[in-house]
Amino acid sequence: MAIEDGYLSSPASTPDTSFDEEKFLVKRFHAAVTDSRRRITANKGKWYYELARNVPVAILCVSLLQILFHIYATSSLKKYLRFEPSKRLELWRYVTYMLVHEDWSHLVLNVVIQCIFAALLEINQGRLRVLAIYTIGGVTGVLGAACLHSELIVGASAGGYALLLANVADLVLNFETIKYKIYRSISITTLILFDIIYDIVHVTAKKEPQVSWQAHFFGGLTGIFLGLVLFKCQKPTKYRKPLFYIGLGFYTLFVFGFIVFTIQIVKCTPSDLIHYKYVYFC
Repeated sequence: MAIEDGYLSSPASTPDTSFDEEKFLVKRFHAAVTDSRRRITANKGKWYYELARNVPVAILCVSLLQILFHIYATSSLKKYLRFEPSKRLELWRYVTYMLVHEDWSHLVLNVVIQCIFAALLEINQGRLRVLAIYTIGGVTGVLGAACLHSELIVGASAGGYALLLANVADLVLNFETIKYKIYRSISITTLILFDIIYDIVHVTAKKEPQVSWQAHFFGGLTGIFLGLVLFKCQKPTKYRKPLFYIGLGFYTLFVFGFIVFTIQIVKCTPSDLIHYKYVYFC
């Protein structure tokens, strides 16, 4: 044991030993990272690896939350969180209405649809981008719908339609690199046409519960335009910047219009009339 600057040095803390330990730890760290990379590379292509990679974790978590809410939420809580035109200044309702569903069939349909569409997107675009499109699509969908009709709105279908149409943006940006692009294009087109026909028949026949086609429509537009803004392009092209500005411009334009209409509705529509029709100018 030596004395240095008035302090006793133990063998475990001498400069030479510390240096050797540092080199040893660095080597161990690099070895662990290399081994982890080798295991990941070895697992690629195996069915369980591909299955885990393709699971839409973000939207699955949201779906689980919606299911638990439907099971345990009280009717008073659902009323507090659903979107009501007369309470449009309670801003949390633009998000929380997506937790509230009419019944089990309504919930199951939305959960299945959003998980399918998210699975196609999360592989290429990542979970955070997809979750952002889903949430903003739900908010924009109800904001637009509330400018056109004075009905209660519940359900996450606007977010689901945002994911459906976001697949169009993904195809436009990455058409050269996406696998099974022809089948995916045909599937998306078929789903869109089927839903348009279903909404027309449902609205025309005035079946209950009423479908908020406006929320579907504006949620879908959000998916396309924000997809062009937020999604990454796997292979850089000269069209990336123009598409970015087109998406950003159109989305900003119609959201600005919704905000103006909302201000006018609040300003001009009497409280006893807001449940039946809107007054836009006064």
